[in-house]
Amino acid sequence: MNGLINLYKPSGMSSAQAVSRVKRILGQKTVGHMGTLDPMAEGVLIVGVGKSARLFDYISGRRKTYIAKFKFGYETDTLDALGTTVDTTSDIPSVDAALHAMQSLVGEIEQIPPVYSAKHVNGKRAYALARDGQDVELKPVRVTVYDTELICQPRMDEMVFSVTCSSGTYIRAICRDVAKMCGSLATLTYLQRTRSGVFDVKDSVTIEQLSTMGEKAIVPPQKALDMPVYNVDGAFYDDMLHGKKIACDVSGDSLIYCNGEFFGIGKSVDGVLKIKTYLRD
Repeated sequence: MNGLINLYKPSGMSSAQAVSRVKRILGQKTVGHMGTLDPMAEGVLIVGVGKSARLFDYISGRRKTYIAKFKFGYETDTLDALGTTVDTTSDIPSVDAALHAMQSLVGEIEQIPPVYSAKHVNGKRAYALARDGQDVELKPVRVTVYDTELICQPRMDEMVFSVTCSSGTYIRAICRDVAKMCGSLATLTYLQRTRSGVFDVKDSVTIEQLSTMGEKAIVPPQKALDMPVYNVDGAFYDDMLHGKKIACDVSGDSLIYCNGEFFGIGKSVDGVLKIKTYLRD
């Protein structure tokens, strides 16, 4: 098996647990996810199977879209509903104030990750240090927020937003910062990833559906890679199979084909084709 699964991870399950379930269902050892979703979050989790598990650097860095519910009036240590309340306030911002704050974050920003995150501090995970009661100071990270939109206001103290952002952006931190700019506090109480790169939630499969579909749920890796295509002359097919040097003038990473078969991601190095990520079955 070789390809990608657009898996719908349920809330309450870690990304690692979701990967373990996929391994058991498919009977495959080489399986990995392409970008963590917090346990509270649900939605699109891209899972690589077989050789496609090597595609983390190509898939995880794509822009992502989320639906997020901010509940104003309190803040937890984890900045989400799974944490312990550490502060409260009666100051609830207006919709206009929250919208203005959200719009001010659109663009390239410096974001301080949540203390309870997987960031490394002196070789240890930040969340592990925080759980041990240690003070954790994280450096700002440059991320990009491409777009935000208010979806609805279920209650006076709740607002639901759509956020499209770069990889590495913490929606929990956006929730924290928007509240702070409004002179309030807020906690992320719902998060759904609706899109990751080319994968949309409407096309995702649940773990239960995967149990029935099996290998049919796997998408060929090339369908998820937005790169130029380079076709090697069929006369060099045997050379491709045996890893021999082939003259090549392709610039940058490209999807390499020969005789209609997909070989992987490659580029020209000193005029010779180099397959960086071999994906042929």
